[in-house]
Amino acid sequence: MKAFVDNNLSSKLAAGMKGFGEDVVHLKEIFPDDTPDADWLPYVGQNDMILVTRDNKIRWNPSEIAAFKAHNVGAFFLSGKKRTACELIQQLVRNYPRMKELAGKTRRPFMFRVPPNGTKIEQLQP
Repeated sequence: MKAFVDNNLSSKLAAGMKGFGEDVVHLKEIFPDDTPDADWLPYVGQNDMILVTRDNKIRWNPSEIAAFKAHNVGAFFLSGKKRTACELIQQLVRNYPRMKELAGKTRRPFMFRVPPNGTKIEQLQP
């Protein structure tokens, strides 16, 4: 799985994932920081990447939903409010094997909610 991490997660998190051999790109490596979601979502879909984000607003913005569907984007939303960097790392590490499994067998577009605790990943409607 090739992951695309947006600005709602640290570029340091993406770098750490790369350090452990994962195929990961952070938004800042390709786009300016202030690039609207609807502008980079096509890139994610066209390059067969999976979005990893904390930005739940994507799920409710009509232009972003349209881009999400038009470009067959698959996404995992890390849930939980006021998470520390350590908690986000733990959440991602704990769930990443299952995220990779789901990404490999789920037809796109798809959205999953990754819980702040535990490993019960819930599918959402795009």
